[in-house]
Amino acid sequence: MSFINKALSRKYSRLFLSGAVVISLFFSAFTLPARAETAVPDTLTLQQAVDMALKHSSELQVARNTIDKNKKLRDEAWDANNAVLINTYLGNGLYVSVPTGKDPQGAVFKTDYDWRAAQKDYDTKVESVKASVYQAYFNVLQDQAQVNYLEQSLASKERNLRDAEARWQAGMDTAFNVNQLRAAVVSERAKLAQAQDTLARDYANLAQLVGLPRGSTPALSNDATYQPLEVTDLNSTIEQIVSASPDLWKAQQQVQLIKDTFAMQNSADVDRYNLKNANLAVTITGDKLQQAVLKLYYTVKDLEAGYEAAQKSVATAEEALRLAKLRYDVGIGTQADVLAAEASLAQARQQLLSLTIQHELAVKAFWQPWAWSASGGSSAAVAAGSSGMGTGN
Repeated sequence: MSFINKALSRKYSRLFLSGAVVISLFFSAFTLPARAETAVPDTLTLQQAVDMALKHSSELQVARNTIDKNKKLRDEAWDANNAVLINTYLGNGLYVSVPTGKDPQGAVFKTDYDWRAAQKDYDTKVESVKASVYQAYFNVLQDQAQVNYLEQSLASKERNLRDAEARWQAGMDTAFNVNQLRAAVVSERAKLAQAQDTLARDYANLAQLVGLPRGSTPALSNDATYQPLEVTDLNSTIEQIVSASPDLWKAQQQVQLIKDTFAMQNSADVDRYNLKNANLAVTITGDKLQQAVLKLYYTVKDLEAGYEAAQKSVATAEEALRLAKLRYDVGIGTQADVLAAEASLAQARQQLLSLTIQHELAVKAFWQPWAWSASGGSSAAVAAGSSGMGTGN
């Protein structure tokens, strides 16, 4: 009897294993292929990060697909309405090519606008991806400077605490002073831990943008540069920037679209109101852009006003560290003095880097405010350094 039971057990075991293999093969056939991971470079430059993000961006692919789709819809509308381009004389030797044909609903004009608008949206998306990378890359650089400063500051405070505890044990200091220094150390450790968490978060954000594996922390090059903004004629420069805006282009094209399709889909009375509102939208869009660009200009100039002072602070801190080391070497200074001077220099350099980065971002936002707005935040806020940039305080 036991022999029969063993035979049956082996039989059903084989059937179970065979079934498991079949099921495994069945589901593996429907498993999506894993996305190939990008090799992590030892050093990632800003330009490399931008190039990688442009290749990796799914949003850019969607924008490209939308162009192709709208082009197809446009072609179908033109074919359906027998539309062709003809040269229409405008006077003064000027001609314009306009579509003509049987188009009672204005589909030819509408689909043509949608196609051209999709091209504008794609161009804007390219610039907004670049802006996102600039912000993410520079955030990491500033986080690293902030962590470095806080490490130096913590080392200085810990040394001060050790010296105070030694003096207290020798009866040369007070328990009150020791407790204050202990609280300062605890506070600085908490700040350092928070800064390290911020660095890890911003590194993860950068890795996601450029398509690197999760947890990638390549070394970054300090590509932040300071170049004063030079504008000869502010009013004409602002007009040029506003004129190049995709938002203004869309508003203007909406006016033209209503004219081209006047009374096709709505009554003439309704489209008269639509035309009035569309013209007002052009004015409103232009005014808002002018205000934003002007605000960014003065933001840049405010940052430039503080740049020279930040440079002098670094030079002063460098000299103070040199003197502290010299006094320590000849025996009239302490290691605590050297550590404090190193922390002060790290803070000054961090603040100079922060100002340099804020200035560079503000200049970029000045020339293309629509790209920085589309990247997920207000260009003015970016210029003011509200993207998590530390102050070193």
